[in-house]
Formats: sequence, C-alpha cells, structure tokens
Amino acid sequence: MSMEDRLVIDSRLEAVAEARDWLAERASRAGFSSQTVSDLKLALTEAVSNVVRHAYGGEPGHQIVLSLAMDDEALTLTIRDFGRPFDPGRYREPDLSEPQEGGYGVFLMHNLMDEVRYDTSSGVGTTLTLVKRRGDNPSTGSEHGLSGSSRQDP
Repeated sequence: MSMEDRLVIDSRLEAVAEARDWLAERASRAGFSSQTVSDLKLALTEAVSNVVRHAYGGEPGHQIVLSLAMDDEALTLTIRDFGRPFDPGRYREPDLSEPQEGGYGVFLMHNLMDEVRYDTSSGVGTTLTLVKRRGDNPSTGSEHGLSGSSRQDP
C-alpha cells in the first residue's frame, strides 16, 4: 500500500507551521513513531526555512512545492523551490566544538534522515529529497506497515 500527497506553500516562515502539521498528520497516520514524526518535522522546518531565507532571500510570494510519498519501505519528502539553487559543494559542516548562531540546518537534515539529495539539474531552483526508511533502529523506533496496527514502540 502506498500514499502520495502534495502541498504548495508560500515562501514565508509562517507557512512552515502549516507544512509541519501537514507532514506530521500524514506520517502519524501511516504508522511512523512519534520520535520519527518529530525528526521529520525538524528536518522539514530546517529545509523550508533554508528555502525561504536563501533561495528566495526572505521574499514572500514564491511557491514551495512539497510532495510526499510513503510505502511499506520509506517516506520520501521532496521540497521544490524555484529560487537561487543550493550548491552542496559549498556546504561546510559546522564545527560543533565552537557554537555559532545558525548554520545547522543541513547538518541536522543529514543526521535525522536516511538520505538527503539535492537536484539543481532543472536550471531553476532546487529539488531537495529527504528519505526516512521504516525499520527497527534506535533513532526511528519500530515501525511496521502503513496502517500502524502492528506498530510497536520499544
């Protein structure tokens, strides 16, 4: 069994809450653990905030397209913008021994998700793909099936 959905939001930081609620409701209904849902919400928050701030320069009135696909294996969230492309080659992981304000979003996404991919091949904007696989591991809890009926938390 699989599920797909889509949400289009405006490039405003206030729209992040709508996107988080949309994702959390669908992931919870699909049987992902509360910890995984929290991780997904945090990764989405960082991704959309980066789009608003960096791809669109904080300017409202631009589209951010969120696409969600879930099946028995994984949840795949794509975040598509049409602003300034992200260049992963220029990214530098933060030095956690020297605290700084900001700059942790990409680091968090990579640590919370099983896969993080950037695609700028369209020539306009960036498509960010975030994948969270189902499975029995300490960071995701136990998740089985889409119905949630056989879900077991540790």
